Amino acid sequence: MNCKTTKFLAIVVVLCLISMQANAFPFGGKKDKAKNEKQPAPVKTDAKKETLATPTQVVSKARIEFDANSHDFGTVDPDSQMECKFKFKNVGTEVLKIDHLQGTCKCTVPDLSKKEFAPGESGEITVQFHAPKYHGATSQHITVFSNDAEKPRADLEIKAYVKLAVQINPDNLNLSLVDANQGATPITIASSDNDRFAITKIESTGNVLSFDYDPNQMSDKYILKPVVNTAYLRNNLSGAATITINHPKCKDLRLTWNCLKEFEASPSVIIIRNALPNEVQKRSIYLTSNYNQPIVIDSVKSDKGIVKVANQVQTENRFQFDVDITPPVQEGQLRVFSDTLHIKIKDKEEISIPCRGFYKIGQ
Repeated sequence: MNCKTTKFLAIVVVLCLISMQANAFPFGGKKDKAKNEKQPAPVKTDAKKETLATPTQVVSKARIEFDANSHDFGTVDPDSQMECKFKFKNVGTEVLKIDHLQGTCKCTVPDLSKKEFAPGESGEITVQFHAPKYHGATSQHITVFSNDAEKPRADLEIKAYVKLAVQINPDNLNLSLVDANQGATPITIASSDNDRFAITKIESTGNVLSFDYDPNQMSDKYILKPVVNTAYLRNNLSGAATITINHPKCKDLRLTWNCLKEFEASPSVIIIRNALPNEVQKRSIYLTSNYNQPIVIDSVKSDKGIVKVANQVQTENRFQFDVDITPPVQEGQLRVFSDTLHIKIKDKEEISIPCRGFYKIGQ
């Protein structure tokens, strides 16, 4: 190696060392302060102070006060139209705003000419009332919705007693499925003002009751004997007969009836909760004769075999069935199971008791 080559290599080595030193100590050999200086610790803040303040709900200071919260029309004619007024005042310190009025039914219609009332200002609600057609006490309600924070839903009541010019007595019958004549007592229809009238039409729910009358006859008093159709009564254990007359102050009379079932099961539906597959649940079912008749059982069976009679005890007019209910294996995601127990009474109806079960969550 000659002298020139040696000098050239020495120069290259020196330049490399200078370059390495410049990278380690930039800007005149000083280390980068940005890389070595410690970063300031994050400033801790009070979480409570950072929480945004929730705006306080403004409570209305409007107050509605009625002179009276109820109105009694007293004795009224059937199907008559009447009017009353409920006076009120805003006794608060802010504007009273009435949003809307709501009556119990179409027979009670409230009305208000304006909806905002300054402090100290008075107003009134006008109510149109249509009395029922039938005899007896009646009451209806009106709800006033406003921005009164203490009484946002003020209740008003209307009362009346409907007195018919023609009375029916009795106005309710307690009928029997085993004796058509039991409870079917004669009814008296009489005019209290001695005006003569005719019975023009009688209609009965399910044609359970029928009457013998002459629509051309005029009188101030009638005595009618109800005839009961027991076959129809089984499907209409409660109902009413509407008796239409042509009295100038009374157009319709109402005769109601009620009847007990011949046999009744208790409970009428079996509910099983938190059921586990194949884990037997025990229940008791009581079958009673409401007319104290002897009960003779023809058969007892269920649709799916989930409900089975384990034991039965008989008294004079009641049967007790002790049953085992075995929930089947749960199918997929199905959470319920059901079955129906059928009790056939000899020469009588069949009583069906549904059973519904709900599997325990997690099964």
